[in-house]
Amino acid sequence: MSKDIKTINELANRRQYFRVEDKASVEIAALPENHTAVEYFDLNPEFGLISEFQLLDAESKHLLRSITDKDKNLGQFLKVLNKKVDSLSRVVAMNQQAIPKDSVQDINLSEGGLAVHTEQHFKSGQVLAIKLILLPSYSGLLLEGKVLSCAPEHAPYELNIEFSNISEAHQQLIARHIMRIQSNRKHSPQ
Repeated sequence: MSKDIKTINELANRRQYFRVEDKASVEIAALPENHTAVEYFDLNPEFGLISEFQLLDAESKHLLRSITDKDKNLGQFLKVLNKKVDSLSRVVAMNQQAIPKDSVQDINLSEGGLAVHTEQHFKSGQVLAIKLILLPSYSGLLLEGKVLSCAPEHAPYELNIEFSNISEAHQQLIARHIMRIQSNRKHSPQ
């Protein structure tokens, strides 16, 4: 992390990440030393269900294309079956995953981090545990990040976080979410 980078916008621009203004469920807490975000939050088994399915879907896309090239009917059937499983996982996650209403808020999201408003002040460089649920897909991510900045002097603070040790799979999941949001906005009537 460069000392010059203080906001998620600067981080996204410097690293050439796509970013988007969005709404998501966000829970943030200072992470005690020698702990991980996974250890910090109490999670139900369904928390990562949709995320896991989306990662598996991404891994199997080339297989589905190959099958569709050989047999269009089988390819179409597998796409429909995939949509059914996706719909079922979404319903299960929505029913089992209680999202506190006050946790849904406006965010600025990129593959490298996020900006969010918070009532709690955090110090620059502080390590955080982040529970992020992307909407409307209900993809759940547990991430760790470092505080780039927390301004102004009084609440609500604008907290800028750089993700640390984020897996490539989670980064791709965020990138796909951003592209989906941007595509939907581009194609929706203003």
